[in-house]
Amino acid sequence: IGISDMIIPKEKQTELENAYKQIRLVEQQYRKGIITDGERYNKIIDIWTHAGDEISSVMFRTLEHNEGRKELNPVYLMVDSGARGNRQQVRQLAGMRGLMAKPSGEIIERPITSNFREGLSVLEYFISTHGARKGLADTALKTADSGYLTRKLVDAAQDVIINLEDCGTVNGIVVRSIYEGDEEVVDLGQRIIGRVSCETIADPVEKKKKIVKANQLIDEKIAADLQRIGVESLKIRSVLTCECGRGVCAMCYGRNLATGQFVKMGEAVGIIAAQSIGEPGTQLTMRTFHIGGTASQ
Repeated sequence: IGISDMIIPKEKQTELENAYKQIRLVEQQYRKGIITDGERYNKIIDIWTHAGDEISSVMFRTLEHNEGRKELNPVYLMVDSGARGNRQQVRQLAGMRGLMAKPSGEIIERPITSNFREGLSVLEYFISTHGARKGLADTALKTADSGYLTRKLVDAAQDVIINLEDCGTVNGIVVRSIYEGDEEVVDLGQRIIGRVSCETIADPVEKKKKIVKANQLIDEKIAADLQRIGVESLKIRSVLTCECGRGVCAMCYGRNLATGQFVKMGEAVGIIAAQSIGEPGTQLTMRTFHIGGTASQ
């Protein structure tokens, strides 16, 4: 791997010129009193975010084709395989560093249009020190916040233990696939595997054949069969509707994701849930350090 593997896309300059042209129009609107200072700031941030994304996607296409060479680009291979680094880090090497965040979290409206291969100007270098400082400050200070969140969650959920095999409730929650716009992010199968069904679903062709019965644990095969026949939603048992006096029952909880088996009596599922939320919180804090404080959504 060498510095020549960080290929700067030819289209970068055009994208920057387009962004500057749009910003000049926004500044004119602001000076004429058409838009407020807040609107001007938001529009500029949006323009630079879009420009950064465009340069990033063009850069990855350039790296993918490796300027027409036969061999694979080592930088692209490293990120695409998942071995090391991510797109946001590579974008700073050969695209543009982009918008930086102040330690307060506010985004600085003047982005760093250079990348590490081209080198930063003096002003860009000092703007980027905001990010480096934010990375260190977050690691030192915010880790304690997410640790305290974990402690509060554990304190709230420590009594949630599997105390009963079945509370006998007929209530549950209806789950569907999760969509973001038109794109399916999580399909129904992923949401129901390891949960207990509240309803019986029969095969539409063979009516006597039941794909899933009420109070039956849904495994991978059942989930696949339900998706095959086009089931869009299913009512499942949930700890939110469990009628167990203290803690929750095994039927409402379902499968223990750690073992892949049905949850056992006495399992402290509340503490597991609290730690499962708290741990990614700490990881998100550490992420600022790794991307050098560049503003990200």
